[in-house]
Amino acid sequence: MFLTAYIALVLVAALPLARTLSKGRGGGPGVMFLHRLYRDFAYIVAAVIAIIVFETALTISLQNYWFGELGQRYRYWLALGLRSGIFLTLLVSVGAFVGYNLRVLCRPLPAVPRTAPWFAALFLAALVGIGATTLWIPLLGYFGATASGTSDPVFSKDISFYLLVLPWYDAVVAIMITVLVMTITLWALMGFAFYPNSGRPWHQPAYRLGSSTRRSLRVIESDDADSWPQNELIWRGWLRQGVALAMLLCISMGISRFLGRYHLVINGHSTVVAGGSYADIYFWIPAYDVIMVCWFVAAFILALAVAMPRFLTWLVTRPSYWVLPCGLFAILYLGAVIVPPTVEQVYVGPNQITLERPFLTRSIAGTREAYNLGGSSVEEQEFAVSAVPLTRQDLDCSDLAGRPHLGLASARTPTAADPRSAAVLQLRRCRYRPLRDRWSQTAGHDYRSRAQPR
Repeated sequence: MFLTAYIALVLVAALPLARTLSKGRGGGPGVMFLHRLYRDFAYIVAAVIAIIVFETALTISLQNYWFGELGQRYRYWLALGLRSGIFLTLLVSVGAFVGYNLRVLCRPLPAVPRTAPWFAALFLAALVGIGATTLWIPLLGYFGATASGTSDPVFSKDISFYLLVLPWYDAVVAIMITVLVMTITLWALMGFAFYPNSGRPWHQPAYRLGSSTRRSLRVIESDDADSWPQNELIWRGWLRQGVALAMLLCISMGISRFLGRYHLVINGHSTVVAGGSYADIYFWIPAYDVIMVCWFVAAFILALAVAMPRFLTWLVTRPSYWVLPCGLFAILYLGAVIVPPTVEQVYVGPNQITLERPFLTRSIAGTREAYNLGGSSVEEQEFAVSAVPLTRQDLDCSDLAGRPHLGLASARTPTAADPRSAAVLQLRRCRYRPLRDRWSQTAGHDYRSRAQPR
């Protein structure tokens, strides 16, 4: 309905940009021309934002009226409040984090306007916030989590932690990793695309000849920074920023693996046991611990590199200084991923009856407790079982008479002293298939053609 008005508004906002493009640079410097393009493009962005806000207001008004007619207006405003809170929180926090990093990256680039990194960061943060608004249900569960009184036997965590708290923690860590990966990608693109070609630390390390003669190399100290070329200072700041971002990513990955340990309790790798199994408890959890320690150790080393410029310079100048730790990390990580499934296939699989018995018993007990199949709510009865196989005469009893759809005839009345006939009487009358299959096995004939449901 408002499409024509929206198009007209965008065209009006695009008039300054069209005028600037028609005039061109006009003999002025290229930086000024880029700044004018940025200013004129901001008018279009402002018009688009105004349209989005107006459409959102209309949608909220319509939804409020609809839920009010249903008498559920409070539910709508509860969900809307949680989604708005998630969006605004991410808009501010992610926008500030990404904006600061982009501002630092664009500082050596005079052609980039000062406010451009912040607006770009707010745009990316808005995308992340819109995608995260669906997390209002896990957030509501997190706020409403209360102890159930039942804890798991591995980590002694309450059941409510796995059902209500853990999903929210996973979502928060996933957002952190997404933002960090996005920021590191922008960091790499900005550096390799727009930074000067000379002065790169891995091409021109911080070593200088003491004189024109061939003497030993010396490392330039931090207090000699004034003698460094300008490009090398730019690349050094860029590298330090990337190391700091990598450190935060390692911490986030370690936290993610730490939370992954809890998922082994509720969703293990076994095909026999529901939840944690023998391999999960004794092999997968230690493997996750090894991976988690590797991530945190890597974060500690990177933190030292950020805090100590000399250590960062020493680490970058020789590939052997960082290739060896990276190789060790890769070996430990691959070992922690390969060893547990191998042990499960080679050792646990052939011995499942013995090794998985305690976990099966625990799983059955948990299922009975979940469905309230224990205690005074269930009446247990013992039924006599005969060692003599059932025959057709046992099945052709008066209790089954009057049901021609089973194809059975009345032959005699069962007695309580006859355990075989008593077992037949315990069969559920609404389920004809167990009786039909049993009759076919005992009589040696296939009565499926006659045993059809009504």
